[in-house]
Amino acid sequence: MTDEVPGSCPSETPPPKDCTTVWSNAQQASLRGKLRWESIVPYDPGFAGHHPEVPGGHLFLTAASSPNNTGRHWTALQSGTSLDVWDAPTNGCLWTANAVGVSLRELIPHVAADLTRLRSTGAVAAADEALQAAELWDRLSLQRRQWYQAAFPRNDPSIVWCSPAELPPWTVPTSGVLSLSSDWENRYKKCRWSIPRRGFWEWKLQVRYTSEQGDNHTEVLASDLSWFREPTGYVGQQVTLW
Repeated sequence: MTDEVPGSCPSETPPPKDCTTVWSNAQQASLRGKLRWESIVPYDPGFAGHHPEVPGGHLFLTAASSPNNTGRHWTALQSGTSLDVWDAPTNGCLWTANAVGVSLRELIPHVAADLTRLRSTGAVAAADEALQAAELWDRLSLQRRQWYQAAFPRNDPSIVWCSPAELPPWTVPTSGVLSLSSDWENRYKKCRWSIPRRGFWEWKLQVRYTSEQGDNHTEVLASDLSWFREPTGYVGQQVTLW
């Protein structure tokens, strides 16, 4: 015998949701469209960006640092948008975005695996230039290769992770000047990142998620191999190793 209230049904615990990370192309495209890389160097409307493969590359120049000037970049989030994801339209699982980051890995010709990658990159933005760099390396003398290896050890930066709430909003270049508030530097400086030096860099724009069931997932929204140069290196297109 049970003590049930007349006219009521026994309560049932719904089965746990099966959260999935197989998100649609439309969802991924929507997420990419909310993020872009910006830099401290603005350009007038009509500027043909040198890196259309990177998020926001049609507006901002993603340049590598030079010995006298650290190239400063950040990932900006479109105002009024969210990076959270429902993995299904009906009875879906909510994935909450916790952090956004950019990973960078340089391809160095004195590392055998990296040299192989430079020679056969596949469909990437810097495919032609990477092959030219590999061919240039092949023509170097042993002494020059040893000098290069000593002068350019691996120097991949750590990923700078920032929560969506910490990311700066999209800025608007006006008359060649970024419209940055007076407190911008103090508010967002922890989200700044840089490319240590010119060269060929594999990069990934990533977002860390946690599902309502407690699952963790890192989604790669965009990736490519780019030939990043110092600002003055964009005047010409000659491929160099250093």
